[in-house]
Amino acid sequence: MIDVLGITIHLYGVILGLGIWVGIEAVVISFPKIKAEIEEAFLWALVAGVIGARLYHVIDYWQRYYQYNPGKIPAVWEGGLGIWGAIVGAVLGISLYSYFKKKNLRTILEAFAVGAPIAQAIGRLGNWVNGELYGKNGEPLFACEALLNLGLFVLLLILQRKKGSTGKLLGVYLIGYGMIRILLEGLRPNEIIWRIGDVPTASIFGVVAILTGLLIVISPNRKKL
Repeated sequence: MIDVLGITIHLYGVILGLGIWVGIEAVVISFPKIKAEIEEAFLWALVAGVIGARLYHVIDYWQRYYQYNPGKIPAVWEGGLGIWGAIVGAVLGISLYSYFKKKNLRTILEAFAVGAPIAQAIGRLGNWVNGELYGKNGEPLFACEALLNLGLFVLLLILQRKKGSTGKLLGVYLIGYGMIRILLEGLRPNEIIWRIGDVPTASIFGVVAILTGLLIVISPNRKKL
């Protein structure tokens, strides 16, 4: 935190905001033909994504913290957002936008998938300023994930410019990020891993993402951007 003229500014929130801004700019630059739809859908995705991210975190830490501190549930500026909750929430928000505005859902999700990993890469620096997300042996997992997300972003940009990849980018993103989370989840300290039974919840989401991504990649294209 820093104080400017008596106003407390949380660097975590500033970094997340920067990541979101860079991500949406990457989307608009990559898909200029649907700029208006992207800008309209952005607010739906943002609101639903933040709600989903916070719910994921609150459910994870409910027994350990939030049942005793319910007033802290809305305090997103203090940290505590689950990326899988953000992804699911954003997809639901975009789905609602597409339904009510009669827009092509797959086209818009395709566009947002390109900007998502760069937004996530920058957002992970928020974990650094909060002094969190280190591995069992002290390795900076936030940095590892940021670099892998950056690599995924570059891959999506390359594919976006190639013929035959239209309609597949969302699938590539889901496969890529699912693999990243499964890979890094085993490096997290056991005490911060949310589990369902003996399986890390993030890994379950990762497997679902990979399978969903594979279905998207192998499915035929029905609409080109």
